[in-house]
Amino acid sequence: MRRDDILAILVAIGMTGLLVWGLVYFINHWWARLPTAVALIVCILLAVMVIGYPIYALARWSDRYLARVRAAQARGERVE
Repeated sequence: MRRDDILAILVAIGMTGLLVWGLVYFINHWWARLPTAVALIVCILLAVMVIGYPIYALARWSDRYLARVRAAQARGERVE
């Protein structure tokens, strides 16, 4: 694993933490103030982002890693 791989994973973890914090903050402070339909839609969107962002970020990391491995194999180098 290279340094930029670790950075991508740390960014994904950080974004997930911020999204979870945003979801908790929304439910604790804004849920009662908004109309039910709006609150439900916003909560669902935040939940999808909390679940989907790490999956998307790790999928992008996996694609970059696979491209690096294939390029190394094409050059005849040993794969990390």
